[in-house]
Amino acid sequence: MATTLQLGWLDGSILVAYVVVLASIGWWAAHKTAKTTDDYFLASRSIHWLVTTASFFATCISALTFVGTPGEGYSADYRYLFSNLGDIAATFFIASVFLPHFQRLRVTSIYQAVAERFGPEARTACSGYFLLTRTLASTVRIVAIAKVLEVVSGGALTYSGCVVITVGAILAYTTLGGGRAIAYTDLMQFFLLFGGATAALIYIVWHVPGGVSGIIEVASHAVKPDGSVYNKFNFLELLKPENLWLFFYLALWGFFNSSASYGSDQDMMQRLLACNDTRKARWSLLIWGLAGVPITFLFLSIGVSLYAYAHFFPQFIAGMTDTDHVFPRFILSVMPHGLRGLMFAAIASAAMGSADSALASLSTAFTMDFYKPFWGKGASEEQCVKVSRLSFVGFGVLFLIFALFLRKLDSLLWLAFRLIAFTYGPLFGLFLVAIMTDWKVKARKILPVMFGYTLLTFSLAMFAWHVKMGGGTGFWVKLHTDWWRWYIICGALTVPACAWFLREPA
Repeated sequence: MATTLQLGWLDGSILVAYVVVLASIGWWAAHKTAKTTDDYFLASRSIHWLVTTASFFATCISALTFVGTPGEGYSADYRYLFSNLGDIAATFFIASVFLPHFQRLRVTSIYQAVAERFGPEARTACSGYFLLTRTLASTVRIVAIAKVLEVVSGGALTYSGCVVITVGAILAYTTLGGGRAIAYTDLMQFFLLFGGATAALIYIVWHVPGGVSGIIEVASHAVKPDGSVYNKFNFLELLKPENLWLFFYLALWGFFNSSASYGSDQDMMQRLLACNDTRKARWSLLIWGLAGVPITFLFLSIGVSLYAYAHFFPQFIAGMTDTDHVFPRFILSVMPHGLRGLMFAAIASAAMGSADSALASLSTAFTMDFYKPFWGKGASEEQCVKVSRLSFVGFGVLFLIFALFLRKLDSLLWLAFRLIAFTYGPLFGLFLVAIMTDWKVKARKILPVMFGYTLLTFSLAMFAWHVKMGGGTGFWVKLHTDWWRWYIICGALTVPACAWFLREPA
């Protein structure tokens, strides 16, 4: 079945309108001259809480979520929902403990809060961890949208050209408008994301024989690659005695992974710090935690519905080797003109909504944690804003270079996804000590623990990957495929435990 997308005039009109709105928002925000870094990065903390909520949603959802989660629903079932239980707990924890602390300090970079406890060396180290992790992880999102662009163009655009176009488009409005432009473009992208996903699900259900009942019938008797039959709608499968450990594991990992992402990642927190109401900013985070379940359910349902569609129309998946391709394949080969353009704009907005906020947070961390303390002592706010704009461009160039590099190393893309496990676990642990304890611990004692843990887990992961690629079996393969989630859990607990032993007498 052909999967080359031919854009019609209606599709093109939708995409042109999307680009025009992005450019208009950037132009509007650029005319609100930013005189301070607080204004440039956080819009002087003037963003309405509803816009903040939408911006946070757009930041959390990437093109990989838009494509990967339906793939999970297609190939597996709804068990991924159970990790959302930990995510809900994490949002309550960060909203009640971390966010109020950052708001009281009125920080622009959250790593300034670490400096309050452990000094400037700790702030530099934590910010460096973030810069490394976020740059590589966000590059994967650029790779995702560039690959979609390459397919959509029917070969008219090379992968390299798609990367340049994507990064250039994001830089066009982020560099000009800063945090204000990002917040309002994210608002538009929020509606595109969920409007597109909802429209896609309705369209799929409409074209499956029997509609909802047909989907339930097929998915209730799904067949695994080994020939065994299972029920995709058996939500209580994980609550069986033999599966309770897996249920607990997913929920525990969800809590620590989300807590680390929300609480120690400038990318996530920056959206909330820009809100004009500190109390409602906390509500924005809580709303995301609660909304995460229906949002995940929506994207998983797209995948389950596509499984039913493929059952009735098996030619649809002919030659498909990667289940993550099932949703893009449906968009490219089945959807009508107009809806194709809307879906492509939705995927583009998913990529841009996460990549633009990543650029903003990377620029913030660099300016506040590196430029000001080391090279910009005594520099005026106007000069700092100029440096901030330049750093936007600098990180955009890094995105471009890494994206071109990762294209040739597809087998190592897993590293970008899991890098957070090596760095954010111990980073989150240091934030726990800084915010929730009054222990007297010197930076020169606790930072080696953070560095050492990252080096240890990265070494273990690389060895496990090597064993798996070599066709090995047993513990190391299991570590690579399933148990890698323990890296972030243990990292978040190891650093506070060591800090307790290393603390000085009161």
